Amino acid sequence: MSKTALIDAVGRLDLKETKRLLKSKPALLNVTDRQGRNLLHLACHVPPFKRKVTERQQVRFVEFLLDQGLEIDLPFGRDAVTPLFAAVAGARNTALIRFLIGRGAKVTSAPGGGLFAAGWWDDVDNLEILIDEGAEIDIVVGITPFLASWCWKRFEAAKCLALRGANVNFQDRKGWTALRHGIEKEYDPPLLRWLVKHGANADIPDREGVTPLVKASRKRDKRFLTALRSATT
Repeated sequence: MSKTALIDAVGRLDLKETKRLLKSKPALLNVTDRQGRNLLHLACHVPPFKRKVTERQQVRFVEFLLDQGLEIDLPFGRDAVTPLFAAVAGARNTALIRFLIGRGAKVTSAPGGGLFAAGWWDDVDNLEILIDEGAEIDIVVGITPFLASWCWKRFEAAKCLALRGANVNFQDRKGWTALRHGIEKEYDPPLLRWLVKHGANADIPDREGVTPLVKASRKRDKRFLTALRSATT
């Protein structure tokens, strides 16, 4: 029951109760839940607004756990999720992310540098932090963070990554670039025009030899072809 109570207290970001339980039984510090997450992973994953605590209160909670000796870059699970990745993917707390990095968390230890998680949420501020701290902007996990964000329609994240130097012409397993995906899914023509103006090449063929320009020319709606052509003039 003590383990269950402690995990529940951490899930609520209840610092007072967490301190009480750990004081009564210090060995509980190293407990994990059924997924193998320790107390630090759990505390970093909780969105503070769902627990009616401030971002700073969550930082103080995590600081307490680190001061007890929990390892800041300890991974868990098949994807080797770290507390920093949990903060990016779960809490989305910019103050917490900055705090963890300040305490020594390595961006390179987080899966994909945390960029895929920040991209999924369209969290531009967190993307900027991770890139500034050395996350590999074109890391490939099947696809790159830029192409993933683009395909997820997280356009602010995709634009941020493009402006920070991401390869906008990366090709997936089918040989499709972001531009090809955008034409196939019929994204707004101004968005496609923006992408071309920022380096997307409309003449890159996929594995079947079809380029984004050719694909656009086959569309009944000629706005897509116009977007590609006007962006290069």
